[in-house]
Amino acid sequence: MDLSCSRLSCVNTKQISTIKVLAFGNLLLNYNASIDDPNILRRHRQSWNKFDADVNFDKFSEITSDININESLKVELSGSALRTVRALRQLGTEAIFFSACGDDQASKIISRLLKMEDMDRSFLRVQTVENVPTGRRVSLSYNDSRALYTNCGASAQFSVNFLEFAINDKNSSILRPENRVQIFYIEGYFIPKREAVTTFIVRSYIQGRRYIALNLSAEHIVRQNFNHLLYIVSNALFVFGNSAEFHEFCECWGASSTRELAEGIVKNKQSPIIFVINKGADGIDLISNYFREGCAPGPLTFQTFNVPPSAGEDDPSAEVSDACFVAGFLHAWLQKKELSQCVRVGCHYAAKGVQPGSGSESKPTTPT
Repeated sequence: MDLSCSRLSCVNTKQISTIKVLAFGNLLLNYNASIDDPNILRRHRQSWNKFDADVNFDKFSEITSDININESLKVELSGSALRTVRALRQLGTEAIFFSACGDDQASKIISRLLKMEDMDRSFLRVQTVENVPTGRRVSLSYNDSRALYTNCGASAQFSVNFLEFAINDKNSSILRPENRVQIFYIEGYFIPKREAVTTFIVRSYIQGRRYIALNLSAEHIVRQNFNHLLYIVSNALFVFGNSAEFHEFCECWGASSTRELAEGIVKNKQSPIIFVINKGADGIDLISNYFREGCAPGPLTFQTFNVPPSAGEDDPSAEVSDACFVAGFLHAWLQKKELSQCVRVGCHYAAKGVQPGSGSESKPTTPT
């Protein structure tokens, strides 16, 4: 896949980078299939109404072969962090996406989709991993039943060496000086098998006005990767997630509530933190000791915002809504908006959505 740093670089190294967000996530090819036989999943010991299920490549291949997944089906780009980057760029915030893909037919389809959607590939830094398939996802439907199965494939092989190469590429300018604001956005799905990468990010880049934003992404991600997620949270400024994900985090921590969790975390954290908890129809909880950038942490505050309804937590489209919310929130924060306004802007774009293929040259109106 022709997405190497040297071929995509177009920034004058003598200028300070305009990239405000570096996002890390899985690059997936998503197939949508409506099937006639509801027993297909049962034959593979899988079930309906199961979302964000990670399966190994062999099991994924068995399922997709049985369903006859092929290029004739509707196929699209997928990946939460990729959606967030696309949304940020449409809003006018320069962002870049880091991931990995295989050297296979699926990567060629991804290249074709990028071209079809008129997406500027200069905002991608994608490592090509040989002998490992590109990540894939299949969205299945049968009447009112839904299921979503994923194999991360080559995305899980993203390496520290490639990240260093991309950041230090002499033909590119990505990293901003420590006195210029920049956010490293990490989706929870990126954590498994890439703990070395996220640890390297924290130790090598998070200083001055460079910050981490973490999205918990899924309950099973929290449960299976709690210790490392706690390490990331302890170094993060922003932590996004829904109520189920934060409940799982509380369970793993040993807290009875998000209030107790927040109070426990800030005791051992010298810098501010902002928890953004999406409770669906019950609104958005904002727990924070953040006052203003550059200021010491203040007392914890607890706020709840009523929001318009959007996709439910168990709806596959919730990932799109979540990506747009995060993009809107971070975009507003980078514009120095108050946190309450960041929530409002995030909710606006979560409800409105961001159209694929829209670049930063086409900016939607921000709510006032």
